[in-house]
Amino acid sequence: MLANLSYQTADAMVRWLPPALIARLARLGAGIAFDLGAPARRVFERNLARLARSPAETRDLARRAFEQFARTLVEMLELERMSGARLLSAIEIRGGEHLAAARASGRGVILLSAHLGNWEWGAAALAARGVPLHVVARRHASAAVEAMFERRRRAFGLARLDARPLWPEAARLLRARRWVGLMGDRAAPGTRHSVCAWAAALARRTHALVLPAVTVPAGERRYALVVEPPLGAEDCASGGYRRAMRRHLEDHAGEWCAFEPLPEALA
Repeated sequence: MLANLSYQTADAMVRWLPPALIARLARLGAGIAFDLGAPARRVFERNLARLARSPAETRDLARRAFEQFARTLVEMLELERMSGARLLSAIEIRGGEHLAAARASGRGVILLSAHLGNWEWGAAALAARGVPLHVVARRHASAAVEAMFERRRRAFGLARLDARPLWPEAARLLRARRWVGLMGDRAAPGTRHSVCAWAAALARRTHALVLPAVTVPAGERRYALVVEPPLGAEDCASGGYRRAMRRHLEDHAGEWCAFEPLPEALA
């Protein structure tokens, strides 16, 4: 009930208040949550230790990550009233040749990303470009909040993969040359294991490509979708995702919303 009320209030604020005021309120709320010592802060600080950050730098980056999460939430709510043209103008593509090669391969693609920058805008922008993307996203505990998210994703042709068990439906989609989006900084669906091992096994079974990609900040209300070279199943299993992500996580640690324990694939 409380979560539903909070999201409905945030949605109303995004709908009626000026964007500059919304941005200030989002930063204020994020700062309060950070100062109150939310459990997610402690988890994030432990995750940052894997990037060998000092305690003082870790605290600063953790506060920035809370602010980035608030910004991502506000921008996610804005999707319902955003045109496809406006979204595409806000997302530049870096590594477009890798995206084009994956689309031209005639194979299914496992898009392996991370909770960096604005992953929701990045996924929506891909769908708006005609990529048949089905994302694996954890269902919110509130059905009303989940419906809010679903409306915004569907507005850009983005589908949510929610089958249980997940593997058979993901394999079916990949064999049909569709794309399945997974987050590599979370455990594999329904397990405590690495998404990389799960994605590598799925790629091996379906002959799909694994395409690492992240959406990083590129200015005020602008992002860059950075697409890395495709990985084969064996490359993915042997740490290719970790190598592809490491530079982005180090460069944008303050925009990395890693609020859950990391799987070993990012150790």
